[in-house]
Amino acid sequence: MAHLPTLSPEMKIFELVELSPSLLSIFSRLDIRLPFGDVSISEMCEREGHSVELFMMLASMHTDTTFRPQVEHLKPEMLREVIDYLRASHRYYAEQMLPHTAAHLEKILEHCDPLSQSVLRRFYGDYTSYIVDHFNEEERNIFSIIEGCTEGSDVAYNCTIFDMPHADIDDRSNDIASLIFKSLPEEAPTKLRCTMLEHIYALRDDLRRHSNVEIYLLRPLIEIYINNAR
Repeated sequence: MAHLPTLSPEMKIFELVELSPSLLSIFSRLDIRLPFGDVSISEMCEREGHSVELFMMLASMHTDTTFRPQVEHLKPEMLREVIDYLRASHRYYAEQMLPHTAAHLEKILEHCDPLSQSVLRRFYGDYTSYIVDHFNEEERNIFSIIEGCTEGSDVAYNCTIFDMPHADIDDRSNDIASLIFKSLPEEAPTKLRCTMLEHIYALRDDLRRHSNVEIYLLRPLIEIYINNAR
């Protein structure tokens, strides 16, 4: 694996995006305005009212899937912003990434026989429903409970809920990729197949990052908040 340069608050926003263009999705989820001009990460965070420390953690986790925030750098006040970010991520997947991938799927199905169309539509529909249901469960059983705690309600929080089946989403993403590789008729153009696979793998990888934020950032923040409240 190529060595990843160390991110710093003094890095220019353009340099950051040039390093990893997929970081643009983070700006969208944090509702950060474009254009940036020739400003640094710290200047952008000050202008937009975001914690520069938290932004650096999110950007680092996005560019390097092995990055883990150090617990001593986490602050209880980061908790609400992380929940807002994760909620925005759910909307991003449900309203943008999943429908965008579905649109490319329909282009492929124009070249397929009725049986292949039925199988792949059903498979992708089940995949989408599973992901959205998973998000809804997190909204009900994690985010709402945490917000109740931060608002002063006496709510018992059970961290074992993070043992929810994120790996199942990963497996289902790989199953769709395998189906496109192996099961579509040769009449389906290679160019369309490749585009579809690019979207599936991009969605899978982004969902992996999403899971890492929940496990390695949200979970320790919850534990810090609860311990401080006792």
